[in-house]
Amino acid sequence: FLKGYDEKWTDWTKKTEKEYTNLSAGNYSFLVKARTNLGIESEITRYDIEILPPWYKTSLAYSIYIILFITFNYLFYRKLKSIFLKQKEKHEKQQKHLQYLHQLELEKSEKEIVALRNEKLQAELKNKNTELASVAMHLVQKGDLLSKVKEELTRLKKNPGSELSPDDFKKLIRTLKDEDNMDEEWHQFATHFDTVHLDFLRLIKKRYANLTPTELKLCAYLHMNLCSKDIAKHLKISVRGVEISRYRLRKKLQIPRDTNLFEFLLEFSS
Repeated sequence: FLKGYDEKWTDWTKKTEKEYTNLSAGNYSFLVKARTNLGIESEITRYDIEILPPWYKTSLAYSIYIILFITFNYLFYRKLKSIFLKQKEKHEKQQKHLQYLHQLELEKSEKEIVALRNEKLQAELKNKNTELASVAMHLVQKGDLLSKVKEELTRLKKNPGSELSPDDFKKLIRTLKDEDNMDEEWHQFATHFDTVHLDFLRLIKKRYANLTPTELKLCAYLHMNLCSKDIAKHLKISVRGVEISRYRLRKKLQIPRDTNLFEFLLEFSS
């Protein structure tokens, strides 16, 4: 009887051996007894047996299995983490690229807006310059007309015998009346000029309070880079008079000799 495996004693037999196969690992007790022909049974003899497990079921093997399992899971975790980090890095690069493209679009939009604003400002500036040129030309024409009137009056003064028709007198009177509007036209010119040139006349008048109206006009015409001949027509003086006025203006503005008057006035409004 193999305790731990058999459920009952085997039948009596003359064989003096017993075979067991496929025993599970563990501790067993092998019990054996004999019987004579007369039916007298011997005492039970006991043998304790220990069946060792195969090497792949030993504690060492299980320890190795656990270590291998933990190692495998750790390596698997590292692999997944590496894949995750690569995907995250790729995603961040894509996001940065998208942000860069978005920034480029914003900058492009801003540049387009700035360009449109500049175009609008250029158009407005061109319009103001056109108005300014129109007023300046009108002033020149008035100056030429007044010069002709003065010449005509001078001629009459030199030739007392000459006579003018009533229509000629009316024309001269109407022309002379228009001279009263010169100050108003100059005010209009100054307003347009300051709008185009960033309050140049107002600022220079504030800084140099001793400038006369004629000198302010000279500053404006010089700032427009008009030649002496055109300035002479505007101010109704000779070209020589313009040069003298420029010299006096330099003294009032306290400009050094090596400094160009036009460049000084240009930098003053910038």
